[in-house]
Amino acid sequence: MDLITVLATLIFIGLAAGFAMVFARLTSRNRLSHPPEEWEGILSVTRYKAMERLLDEPDRQFLSSQPRFNRTAEKKFRATRVRLFRGYAHQLAEDFNRICKAVKIMMVQSHVDRPDLAGLLLKQQFTFAFAMMTVEGKLVLYSFGWAGVDAKALMQPLAAVRSQLESLAAFAEPSFGMSNA
Repeated sequence: MDLITVLATLIFIGLAAGFAMVFARLTSRNRLSHPPEEWEGILSVTRYKAMERLLDEPDRQFLSSQPRFNRTAEKKFRATRVRLFRGYAHQLAEDFNRICKAVKIMMVQSHVDRPDLAGLLLKQQFTFAFAMMTVEGKLVLYSFGWAGVDAKALMQPLAAVRSQLESLAAFAEPSFGMSNA
């Protein structure tokens, strides 16, 4: 019986320490890596315009019209483009997650309950995850010679969540003229 009590006590202490670490992290003030003033350039959808045309056909068609372009060069071209696209997609996913985290923090700190915003955020996260999986499948097909990938499906959830963050931030910070009203 003493062994079971000691084991239960150790498990309880381990769980309590884990909960304390999670709680400390959730209540820390520096959870966001960038202040909202810096988000304009960092989280801009225009940052990913090059991604939209990275796998388009005109570049490949131009290269295929060149005399030294062969099957090996085409494979190398496609592999390089896929690698670049995945790099952009990784940055896009990081930006999307950063925006979602900021929206969640602002929702928690808000004095107004916003279940509609929580539902929209969940929907956009699902849409983004599904779009990322679809794009990854299309990237595999592209590397074998199929048509390009439409990156706009990834941009729509990012733009939607970013606009929600902007509206929530505008709502959270009252204008200067109304501060004494």
